Amino acid sequence: MRIKIFLFTLVAISLFSACNKKDDFNYPEGTVGRSKITNYPVFHITGNDVISVVKGNAFVDPGVTATEGTNTLPVTTTGTVNTGTVGLYELTYTATNKDGYSATAGRTVVVIPAAETPGVDLSGTYTAIGGAPAPATITKEAPGVYHTTNAWGGGSVVEIAAYFISSDGATLIVPLQNTSAGRFQSTAPGTYVNGLITWTVSRLDFPGGPLTVQKQWQKQ
Repeated sequence: MRIKIFLFTLVAISLFSACNKKDDFNYPEGTVGRSKITNYPVFHITGNDVISVVKGNAFVDPGVTATEGTNTLPVTTTGTVNTGTVGLYELTYTATNKDGYSATAGRTVVVIPAAETPGVDLSGTYTAIGGAPAPATITKEAPGVYHTTNAWGGGSVVEIAAYFISSDGATLIVPLQNTSAGRFQSTAPGTYVNGLITWTVSRLDFPGGPLTVQKQWQKQ
């Protein structure tokens, strides 16, 4: 989608004159009257926003381009992916238009420990065990990679959306990641048994120091 921003100067515009003179709408390209238009860069990402790569395999970015109208813009990529270490990695793409305005887009790359076992899919609706009921929706984002709308719950009103990894449908890993509640991760692999998720997760930026709690979620 093309995004436009209008930069206005402080002028008084008369819509009608006493002599009923018609307005001239033949404005120079890139302007509307005395106002200048700038088109923010629009990104076209090849592939999905979240992709997985098996540990030890080579990672090749599927690619991204940026345009300003019909013009192609250079794209700068920041962030790296270490395929030797299981975890979550963020790539940020940046482009700048002719007026000096920049925009960014991103991709999440998750290194999983092994190729996904065929047929594994943990997506669905879950409810926290213990404390006040708290719902969570888990969606499969890529082979071996899932996103949950709440990885915390279980007696807490705080909801923390997070990614987790499961290549075999039994062992769960919550990699270190930034969330709405700060840095978040599991301290040891969790488990999935008969629809029950059990993991021990830590909020590293909890006021007063890191907070580590075991949480359980039952599939509905």
